[in-house]
Amino acid sequence: MRELLSRSRLVTLTGVGGVGKTRLVLRVAAQLGRAYRDGVWLVELAEVRDDDLVVHTIAQTLGIQDWSSRGVDAVLAEYVRDKDVLIVLDNCEQVLDGCVKACAVLLDAAPGLRILATSRQPLDVYGEHVLVVPTLPVPGPADVDTGVDTSNSLRLFIDRASAAGFRCTAGQEGTVAELCRALDGIPLAIELAAARTRFLSLDELRSRIGDRFRLLSSGTHTPRHQTLQATMDWSYELCSAEERMLWARMSVFAGGMDLTAAEHVCSGDGLTPDRVLDLIASLIDKSILIRTASPAGDRAAGTRYQLLSTVREYGQSLQDEEERARLRLRHRDWYLGLAEGAARGWFGPHQLEWRARITAEHDNLRAAMEFCASKPEHVQAGLRLAGDLWFYWTACGLIAEGRQWLDRLLALDARPTAARGTDLWVCSWLASHQGDVAWGRATAERCIAIAEELDDPSLASFGMHLRGVAALAEGELEQAHELCAQAWERHRTREEITSPMVMSLVQAGLVACLQGDGERAIEHAEECLRITSEAGELWTRSWSLVVRGLARWMRGDVQAAVADLREGIGIKARFNDLFGLGVAVEVLAWSHVSLGEHDQAARLFGVLGRIWPLVGIPLLGSQQLIDYRSRAEAEARAALGGSAFDKLAAETAKLRLERSLPMVVRGKARSAPAPTAAPQAGDRSGGPLTRREVQVAEAVARGMSNKEIAANLVISQRTAEAHVEHILTKLDFGSRAQIAAWVAAQHKSEEAAWRASAPGAVPIPREIAPSPEDGRHHAR
Repeated sequence: MRELLSRSRLVTLTGVGGVGKTRLVLRVAAQLGRAYRDGVWLVELAEVRDDDLVVHTIAQTLGIQDWSSRGVDAVLAEYVRDKDVLIVLDNCEQVLDGCVKACAVLLDAAPGLRILATSRQPLDVYGEHVLVVPTLPVPGPADVDTGVDTSNSLRLFIDRASAAGFRCTAGQEGTVAELCRALDGIPLAIELAAARTRFLSLDELRSRIGDRFRLLSSGTHTPRHQTLQATMDWSYELCSAEERMLWARMSVFAGGMDLTAAEHVCSGDGLTPDRVLDLIASLIDKSILIRTASPAGDRAAGTRYQLLSTVREYGQSLQDEEERARLRLRHRDWYLGLAEGAARGWFGPHQLEWRARITAEHDNLRAAMEFCASKPEHVQAGLRLAGDLWFYWTACGLIAEGRQWLDRLLALDARPTAARGTDLWVCSWLASHQGDVAWGRATAERCIAIAEELDDPSLASFGMHLRGVAALAEGELEQAHELCAQAWERHRTREEITSPMVMSLVQAGLVACLQGDGERAIEHAEECLRITSEAGELWTRSWSLVVRGLARWMRGDVQAAVADLREGIGIKARFNDLFGLGVAVEVLAWSHVSLGEHDQAARLFGVLGRIWPLVGIPLLGSQQLIDYRSRAEAEARAALGGSAFDKLAAETAKLRLERSLPMVVRGKARSAPAPTAAPQAGDRSGGPLTRREVQVAEAVARGMSNKEIAANLVISQRTAEAHVEHILTKLDFGSRAQIAAWVAAQHKSEEAAWRASAPGAVPIPREIAPSPEDGRHHAR
């Protein structure tokens, strides 16, 4: 693979299901990580079923939050144009056309870009090199008799079986070799069989597999796809009736699920919710189901479970049409309820938790909307689902994908319903922020018309609000302020206040700024700050801080502006709100220019050089704001000199945002870190660090290198490096020695807390990361 990649820009790995294409490509990608200046990025496509979503998925993986109306293809092409990067496209077979289109966009745009793809069939793209991944070699009888150890298949079986308690004794190698030969050396088939050593002896395994394969092949060796099918059949037959039922039902989920979702969707008709957890444990023991980490380490997303794609496909084949339709409907209803709960709960203290939960369920939400879009009788439910996800499309930066779903669903059902009206104002919001002004105005007006037809004053208020946002995008400031302010006066009378309602007040404040009415802008912002403070809400609050900071800067109260902007940036960084960060960092840079701190401003402009390419449209496209930026940058460049300005900007432009933002937002001096509260008895959460980061910090304290940490924790070296960077940023440290000192202090504080709470007690040891020998847990 490395040889092919050195002379080809696209290498595709093909092979039967379960042969280990993903595992192989990830190993090679990890080894090659340092060879690419802009990194290696894994794009997981196993749960993508719509060809048009392939480029969206790639863009999201690269961190692009496109706010423009140019199309994701164009934004993606522009972003990768000067990148030296390796992109791994995993599981392309079900979206071949989308992958072919994406490869053409990427390879045409970026000479320094390489692609590794895995697929059960070639992509048939010009210049593609195909590598067929073979199964693992299996030993012949003579090899076993002479003790020649040439078989990775034997080693894999023994390794995975040892995790189930099996120990291979002298003389058993021949039986293991027979099993591996019967399984054609297919890694997934070997792992499924090895898991059975918990319940069956080697001789029983050999007898059962041998009988099945003799029936299948009528005395001749079976093709490998039949081998895997037979192994799946055999594993299925050895499951209990309840385990089979849960296996089939869990295959409705895309990208995994949490326990609550599994209990709700999979129970009923012979399976009670209280049995689901025990059955999940049984399926994990049998290597049918795997436990996965929460996305990006978000604890709020909870423990998740997943079927490997081959195992999931088998589970889906077990359902008849009636059962499949029932499961899809229960699945859709669960995620519709989740989206409704998130929309209600977003305006409150749990926004970050909701963001983590919804992000973890991205694939399931896509699957639910796809189901609704494919059935005319379910389109209204799809409209409700897409509309309830307004905060996910806006606050979490999925403007382009949200717009695609909304446009698609709106075109399928034109009945004047409340769900359609909601989708129209959400679509108007997205379109206006993309710069698609005509569509933003048209959809807002259609929302108002439906509100009048339904006599729905709340919906009419949203239509008025979004008509004001469209007027802002059109530069009609007086009309924009009047509409947004009137919308807020109507919104505020509602019994339940939500974030989009309060955003009408924020947007009225922004318009007042652009009109030069700083006093009115501050009044609007401070009313918003009061409301959000009472609710414990953060995201809308961060926007009100940015608006007040802009108003204060325009009035010359620059120090107060800096304080507002720093607080707003701190909040927005927690949400990864790139567009909001771009606006806030812009105004902060202008403020430093006003204070004569041109070197700090230059560093901030360097940070902006990282942010805006990921967003696609700077400063809402507002010419007035763009002019402010041009004047501030020109002043800083003139004060420092062109080369000095460029050098300072380059210092931060080359850093990851999670490193550069904390450095530049606080100013030039790196202040001493605030003391971390000692953990309470039994609390080993690590304060500001995630559990994985605590493990990495302790490895650093033991003097381990990044390479050694990666090997110990069974992660890539690049991932280990990223964890160390995150720790340095979160703790505001500049060296590994400071991390080691912090870990020692944490241990001392913990021990003191335990002794105070229970004299003579011994602190509970921290969780020890599994070693690479803990086979089954790292099968993928």
